[in-house]
Amino acid sequence: MLRLSNFRINGDNTFGEYREGKVYPVSKRFRQEYQSIRSVIEKNAIDDLRSSVEKNEQGYSAQHVDMLPPICPGSRIICVGLNYPKKYVLDSSVSEHAEMVLFSKGLDCFVGSDCPIIVPKGHAGQSLDYEGELGLIIGKSGKNIRHEEAHKHIFGFTIVNDGSIRDWQKHSIFAGKNFEYISSCGPCVLVNQKELQPETFLLTTKLNGQLVQETKIGKMIFKSAEIIAYISTILTLKPGDIIATGSPEGSGLSQDPHRFLQKGDFLEIEISNIGVLKNNILSLE
Repeated sequence: MLRLSNFRINGDNTFGEYREGKVYPVSKRFRQEYQSIRSVIEKNAIDDLRSSVEKNEQGYSAQHVDMLPPICPGSRIICVGLNYPKKYVLDSSVSEHAEMVLFSKGLDCFVGSDCPIIVPKGHAGQSLDYEGELGLIIGKSGKNIRHEEAHKHIFGFTIVNDGSIRDWQKHSIFAGKNFEYISSCGPCVLVNQKELQPETFLLTTKLNGQLVQETKIGKMIFKSAEIIAYISTILTLKPGDIIATGSPEGSGLSQDPHRFLQKGDFLEIEISNIGVLKNNILSLE
């Protein structure tokens, strides 16, 4: 299985293969033609990428480079809310819907794996929450995509931590979801193959080593094909777009008492076949 990552080596942003905790950058010649993972997707250049990486035998431990989110400039992050059975609701204005709940996040919300999530200053820092999710990477443009054709539009899969400021989310979903550096994504993109069955993937989240979320992706209320088909009725999905498919029970808001993130915490979100998204929690105050 092929996994791709964005990363920074000696101040140089690049991308390449992610394998067993190491990254293997593409060649400089390859980057002259393909500037990002998105351009690889758009030009259907996976075979060229494989050849480029194979010629470069040097690998780097992911702990010794700066891992970047596998999100490309210009890509959109579209999120699905309330997509697993939940014991709680945020407030009286938000409940489990018969219709799909959507919102968006900006690129500046995200950090990569092994990079710190930043607790916001002031009151907002008191309700920073985590939500482990499967991310779908769009590989083929489409509008009004038919349900049975949706799988053809998935380039790959990644892990998303949909960070939320719960107190702000009560009065503004956009504000509560879009503080800078409260979310994370990575460590890689697992390139889609016919034999992959994402509904069988297991998602787990650990906070300071304690299991807080565990579910099979197949327990989503709206499945991946339904999500892609629905969103494509609203807008044209484009290569590199990311869809975060929702988070199961177990976030800090669902704990009794609530358990929000704070300085010194360590978050690990794992999805089988993809990898582990790891983040320390840091406060600048």
